[in-house]
Amino acid sequence: MTIFNTSDRYYLNGIDWVMAALNRLNKKKTGVGNHSQLVLVLKGYLDKNNLVKRLSAILSKSSFLKGKPKRAWNLAPYWESEQQNFSPEDMKFFKLTSKDNKELDRLIHSLAKKPFKNDKTLLAFDLIHWNKLSYLIMKFDHKMFDARGAESLLDHILNKNSSGKQYNLPVQGAQLNLWKSRFLSGQRINRFLKSIYSKKIKVASFKQKNDKGFLKCDSHSFLYSTLSEDQASIVDSNTIKKAGYLMHGIYILSFVAKAFDSLFKTQKAVGNILIPINVDVRQTKFSKDKIFFNNVSFMLFNIKQGLSIPDYIKSLKAQFIDQVKTKIPYHFINSSLLMRILPIKILSAFMDYRMKTNPLSFSFSYISEQAFFLKTVENLEVLNLFHIPLVPVSPGVGVFFTRFNKKLNMIISSSDNKLDLQDGKYLQEKIISGMLNGEV
Repeated sequence: MTIFNTSDRYYLNGIDWVMAALNRLNKKKTGVGNHSQLVLVLKGYLDKNNLVKRLSAILSKSSFLKGKPKRAWNLAPYWESEQQNFSPEDMKFFKLTSKDNKELDRLIHSLAKKPFKNDKTLLAFDLIHWNKLSYLIMKFDHKMFDARGAESLLDHILNKNSSGKQYNLPVQGAQLNLWKSRFLSGQRINRFLKSIYSKKIKVASFKQKNDKGFLKCDSHSFLYSTLSEDQASIVDSNTIKKAGYLMHGIYILSFVAKAFDSLFKTQKAVGNILIPINVDVRQTKFSKDKIFFNNVSFMLFNIKQGLSIPDYIKSLKAQFIDQVKTKIPYHFINSSLLMRILPIKILSAFMDYRMKTNPLSFSFSYISEQAFFLKTVENLEVLNLFHIPLVPVSPGVGVFFTRFNKKLNMIISSSDNKLDLQDGKYLQEKIISGMLNGEV
């Protein structure tokens, strides 16, 4: 006789648990958790009433609008959903009369930094009408969604062919087995990190600025850019010539590293450049079960200051190939399952300690495949879709790239006042010109 019905549960994986701890750490340091935004740009004004009806139809009584992690009797954490109707008041509407894009930027930045109304809410929406364009913003919590998963969900929400269709959360077992494999992966990751931080190397990083960030508001700041189809094509062509086939992320990261290298020198920040990157472990096309929770892993690159672009490409490419061969992303996923025994509060404190003892220079992400494919929404042409992630408190600065309809979007995200406007613009211009010209 079964006492507990656990057949429909999703037990969190190790990366999910780490994201929950990072959310707590970010909230403690900045007042804002670990979330991100999708910004969908449409040609024309999207009707706000029709949008609210759409959101209510898809999100009401869904299993992914609200919820929280909870421990089972076997101590493994699982996800407990709370079904609740979507309230029209939960979507904020703004109509800007000024055609000055600075006012638009200020509003988007302000909305990006706004926390969820409570810890259980996982999605929030805002609609902006400006200069005959609509900006639909979907804020999503990384406890439940990663970048491509959120894109796929937004596609589902806005797709007229999915009217009223509900998505259920995936089911996943507790994975309380294969302990030897988990511990061996943990040993492999420890050896990897020791090789990175051997001899207590000095790491170049930014210190907190005395002003209030390059938008002079609070602890988070952003600069975003879009490279056109023609510009993105030039980047692709340069990648093949200088880095090789399927090495777009390495090529782009080389110019990001070079720009940071130059900025570090002006601020007399001496040391190796250590770069954590996110790795999406899904295939190009994925099922609806892969929309939810975290289907990502990590790599970590260690490069010296003062190298040329060809040398940065060579070093990063060699490290990338080596980490793929030695299955570092797999070992991160596998070993992280051991972290679930720690309560969120303790894991968050442990991560804070490790971030201080093992600092990083900046975060980087390149998502080469989009997961939003609608050409129109309510008969309005889709012009662009870009991301505004809140970078974690350590390293406090990140550069993130996404693809959309042959465009290349770049966002520079800063927390804890690590960059001012001048530094942000310097990085922005240096990275873009480098990628397009193939040199710095």
